Amino acid sequence: MKKTIIFLSLLNFFGCANKQKELKYLMCKDSIQYWNYEWPRERAQYYGFTFSLNKDGNLKKYSFDKVENKRRYFWDIPDPSVNRWSVSKDSILKIMGDKEKITKYTEDTIYVISLEDKTKSYYVRVKGNLNIDKEPITKTDL
Repeated sequence: MKKTIIFLSLLNFFGCANKQKELKYLMCKDSIQYWNYEWPRERAQYYGFTFSLNKDGNLKKYSFDKVENKRRYFWDIPDPSVNRWSVSKDSILKIMGDKEKITKYTEDTIYVISLEDKTKSYYVRVKGNLNIDKEPITKTDL
């Protein structure tokens, strides 16, 4: 009985560590990957956000105009320490300080549920031309 408990504990520990590595690789592929973030909101067909995630845990946030298929760098949080992302062993995705449980994923889509308010959302890998505008969004644009 004792050996079984130890074995299951070790299996769980190493299984979680592998899941963490798998998810981290999926999200940044050892370089930078771009993900459109989709969440329940009005006018979702017109705008959204895209995140760039790198292997060092840094992120950039872009406003995404879906009508024109254009992205512009957008940072509306005064604290620069929030521009980080990580994945924990128990499949918790932390983006900009928010924690979300990864419930399901494929190569190009990650489904999450907010640990704070239980909102379901998802991330879709961006493929093709990103169309990133060189001019960031400023406070006067808002």
